[in-house]
Amino acid sequence: MNNIVLIGFMGSGKTTIGTLLAEKLGVTFTDMDNEIVNIEQHSVKEIFEYQGEQYFRDLESKLIVDLLQVNNQVISTGGGVVLRQENIDNLKKIGIVVFLHAEGDQIYEHIKGDRTRPLLNGDDVQEQIKTLLEQRDPKYLSAANIIIQTTGKSIDNIVDEIITLL
Repeated sequence: MNNIVLIGFMGSGKTTIGTLLAEKLGVTFTDMDNEIVNIEQHSVKEIFEYQGEQYFRDLESKLIVDLLQVNNQVISTGGGVVLRQENIDNLKKIGIVVFLHAEGDQIYEHIKGDRTRPLLNGDDVQEQIKTLLEQRDPKYLSAANIIIQTTGKSIDNIVDEIITLL
């Protein structure tokens, strides 16, 4: 089986959906953010805070190159992985890229109060989400082989839809 790579904005359900999808397919699940946290021994927020976003993006790019060697996995990426074209190119080599598209309101409901998100600080989180989505959605769309609208759907329905479209 080809790898399945889940992309999408933070809070779009990549980890939750990826875990269940891998379980249903009987394959390994890899969460890139968790892999980076395990290697660095710091949370994503701490890496952003102490080393900077560029450092984190470099770690992401290196991990993607390492993942070119794996098979039979569901891989969940970080929300900003599409900010580098080299990452998009390599993700397409790794496997089938599935964009989990969520509306801004759904994302806000999912992540409000979560202070572990490094790029969402301050009072107007909804406006920050809107701005980041406007910047990133075209990149997600260009990277995706499959686009799944997640708004209003259960996790089980989304997983079944992905399996049907593979």
